[in-house]
Amino acid sequence: MEYEEIHSFLDTTADKLESCWDVKILSHIANQRVPDLVMSGRGTLLRADIHLLWTQWFLESICDPNKFINSSQGYAHIFKVVQQRIPFICNQISESELQKLTIDISRLIAKEVERRKTRKRIRLDIDKKKLLWDIQGLEPRCWICGYKFTNWAENKFLGYSNCKEVPLPRFVDYMTLHGLKQRDVSVEIDHAVPFSKGGTDELDNLRLSCGWCNCHKSDRLSIYDVTVQPQIIEHPKFGKQSIPHPFWVVRLLSIRRRCEYEGNCDKTVNNSQLTLIYKHPEGAMNPANLKVICQEHDPLGSSRLISRDIAEQMR
Repeated sequence: MEYEEIHSFLDTTADKLESCWDVKILSHIANQRVPDLVMSGRGTLLRADIHLLWTQWFLESICDPNKFINSSQGYAHIFKVVQQRIPFICNQISESELQKLTIDISRLIAKEVERRKTRKRIRLDIDKKKLLWDIQGLEPRCWICGYKFTNWAENKFLGYSNCKEVPLPRFVDYMTLHGLKQRDVSVEIDHAVPFSKGGTDELDNLRLSCGWCNCHKSDRLSIYDVTVQPQIIEHPKFGKQSIPHPFWVVRLLSIRRRCEYEGNCDKTVNNSQLTLIYKHPEGAMNPANLKVICQEHDPLGSSRLISRDIAEQMR
């Protein structure tokens, strides 16, 4: 069954560049069930993120929230726009269902308008920073990758005096270059739901993050916010290697949060720094070929590390 399923899927979808302009072929491709093997165990993430994206496109196609951000027209006008459009989309439902759907969609769009309005960030005072630090317990770590903050990073974050720049590591991970810059090893406050996407400055939306993760997470939420070919670099030992986009690293680490070693492992971002490794060494480092790994079970070992001089050339 697995053979038939994967063979049928590849036969329908692979090497079909001409299908980009043929609606009949596209329809046939769209009707294919994606085998779990194709998504390499990432089906939950890949499906969830694409469904969220489709939902966003659907709502925006009915009523564009951006048109109402600086407009005096409010919910009543949004409701009117949706009410005019919904009958053309759903023309076989009852009046009561039509009314309920109109209300539901109007509220979702109005909520999105509020999220996108320009808001002023609140600069967190030292007391709130200390509270965030204390909440993390005895060993504060980056909530995404598990990087353990140094005393220097703690002192700088909490505003203590005499916090001079510290020497950065001589060797860095060639896949992420984490630690190449001072910011990478600093403590920063990350909004789990980005501020620009409606996230608040309340404690339940704030996390402690290393500068590297916070920088590359930015205001992204979906794996599809980045759709590029993995970068090719020249590794001093392995030769040409592909490396993942930094946001793919952040997204997978923040979702999995534990080592995915096949023999089971108790390492999580709460007790260890985690990174990514390929599932298949000859494959491209895209989301379908990535897995979370701890230092103990990393097959690359010390070969993962390259000197700062070589790393600088890769930037």
